Amino acid sequence: MPTSSPPPVDGIVSPIPGPPDSPVIGPPAVGTVPSASSIKNGDPLVRSHLILRRAFVLLLGAIYVIYALWSAYLLLVLPDVTGVHDALIAQGMIVAIGIGAAFLLMGLFALLRIGSAEIVDLPRRRLAAVKVIGVILPALVISGTVPVLIRREPTLSVSITSPEKSEDIIAPLSVTYSAEQAVAVLKRRNLTPEKFVWDFDGDGKMNAETTDPSVVAAYERPGSYTLSLAIFLRGGQVRRISRRLVIDKALFSVDPAQPLMDEPSRLSISNLVPKAEDLEQVEWDFDSNGEVDLITKELDVTHTFYGEGQSKVTVKITLKSKAVQTYSRVIDVIASLPLPFPVTFAAEPEHLVGPPPFGAVFTVKTSEPLRVILWSFGDGAEARGERVGHTFTTQGVYPVTAELRSQSGPVAKITKVVRVTPELQLSDLTFSGTPEVHGSKISGEIPVTVNLRPRTTMPLIEFFWEVPEASTVGSTKETVQASYRKEGIYTLWLIGQDPDGRVLRKPLTVEVLPVSSSVTIQMDPDGGAAPLTVRLDASETVIPNEQISGFEWTFSDEPQNATHQQGAQVSHTFTKPGTYDITTKVLTTSGKEFSGRKTIVVRAPVIASCIAASRTEGFAPLGIQFNSDCSTVGAKATYVWDFGDGFTSDQRNPIHDFQQPGVYSVTLTVRDGDTQAVSDPLTISVQP
Repeated sequence: MPTSSPPPVDGIVSPIPGPPDSPVIGPPAVGTVPSASSIKNGDPLVRSHLILRRAFVLLLGAIYVIYALWSAYLLLVLPDVTGVHDALIAQGMIVAIGIGAAFLLMGLFALLRIGSAEIVDLPRRRLAAVKVIGVILPALVISGTVPVLIRREPTLSVSITSPEKSEDIIAPLSVTYSAEQAVAVLKRRNLTPEKFVWDFDGDGKMNAETTDPSVVAAYERPGSYTLSLAIFLRGGQVRRISRRLVIDKALFSVDPAQPLMDEPSRLSISNLVPKAEDLEQVEWDFDSNGEVDLITKELDVTHTFYGEGQSKVTVKITLKSKAVQTYSRVIDVIASLPLPFPVTFAAEPEHLVGPPPFGAVFTVKTSEPLRVILWSFGDGAEARGERVGHTFTTQGVYPVTAELRSQSGPVAKITKVVRVTPELQLSDLTFSGTPEVHGSKISGEIPVTVNLRPRTTMPLIEFFWEVPEASTVGSTKETVQASYRKEGIYTLWLIGQDPDGRVLRKPLTVEVLPVSSSVTIQMDPDGGAAPLTVRLDASETVIPNEQISGFEWTFSDEPQNATHQQGAQVSHTFTKPGTYDITTKVLTTSGKEFSGRKTIVVRAPVIASCIAASRTEGFAPLGIQFNSDCSTVGAKATYVWDFGDGFTSDQRNPIHDFQQPGVYSVTLTVRDGDTQAVSDPLTISVQP
């Protein structure tokens, strides 16, 4: 008698004992493993059972592999700093939850079947349970960890936006840090930064606090620095970021780092030679043309770059120990600083250089609504307001910075450099030009036109001028050219500088007095060829303490010098060449008369006769269009054409028919008043 097989454990049972070829009566039980003989005999039910089992195992294995690859892909691209793959987070969580729940249910079902197979011995059930757990557990671990890992916050970072190239990281320098990428990551997670606290060198002390995700840090010397940034979020959360900056080279410093064209900038070797008493001399070549532009014993110098773009500066340092060091640096000179909103920065005086005590007034203006304007004068003093004044009492180079904080958040910083120098003494200083300088004073009636040039026997002195209140300014370099057209007392400043950096600031007082009686006649044009129409203007006539009631004009080309009672502006035509007098008499309400006179030269008209023809040969009868537009004539010119065949014309551009064959010589005579011009003859050939 065949014995019955033991109950299956997870679908796996022992074959029925007996001879290999013993017949099996009836179909195999569900969940049993068919015997070798049944498989060998090709029982259809058994074979289909095996096919289904294998298909299920293959399908489960394929799902397992695909799920593992999908999870690996998610962990590879998430979390995503750029946010491009953030849409995969929701999909990944849904798939993980679904697959995890399916594997969990399958595992529980398999474990329950194993536990209910009491006929199977305990070791075999334990082995089956271990196999099920070994298959199910990795899927559950993946489903549990992947949703957590892909929802992590991406790594926040701080980037260096300036300088852009690593080879430009040379001390001393200004580094612009930006946390824009970190802000973008936080905003995608609905986190709003409120302020940024910066520690530039990792010493635990705050160096700057901003509402903008960017900041500029200054580093004077080489070294390794750790930047620490704390981002305070709305709601009290804090995110901390750090990065390392390594500066392994040093050159002379430039302040500002990108000098503005036509604005003074400070160049310093104080980070290379800390003590000025160690210096023998410093030679500066500001355009690296091989020629020394400045020799000094100072650590700091001021220079103005007048062109935009890159400029190579070379400095040669000679120490008292006879050691020589040479440094070169390429400096980017820009036209203006990029600001978040328009700002104008004005200073009085215009050139911020002079001996102590040196006072200046600074003003900023903008249409942007502001919260506050903070001033730093570079000597430890600070102030607030749109217009501030400060006096620098000691020698030095001081960057004056205005920080404008707008109501909307952006901050604009703008800087001017003040240089306080030793005083330059020029005991033999004199002036050439007009008007004459008496002591330190210039005086004259309106208008006062200044054209002065300083003179001194001391060599290599560079002069320039400040003309703050002049009506017009023509030149402020070496020679000053300016005009004052309003009564008052003005100050004209001469600035002189020697190669050692000493500066002279000398004020000249300009006293502009009211004019005495002056009848002014302006002519337009002031000469020309007859007939000449001239516009005359006496409106700038000044009669102090009198009211003008009218003008009488007299022209010497008119008979008996006839007078014309007209206004301050008249026109008159001189019809003939000659030299004529123009006289105007100014009448006042008090009965007084004041006269002015001008002389004008009217030349004879210069005329020239020139002719052109539509053709110069042809068959009779021959019609030709003649043209005189190439002639130089006056407005009242007359024309006389002689066609050489007995016919004439007084038209400017006539048409003439030559009826008979022959060769004809055509000329044009142009008359303008008493002057005439005859053209060169033009030959016309008429063939039969």
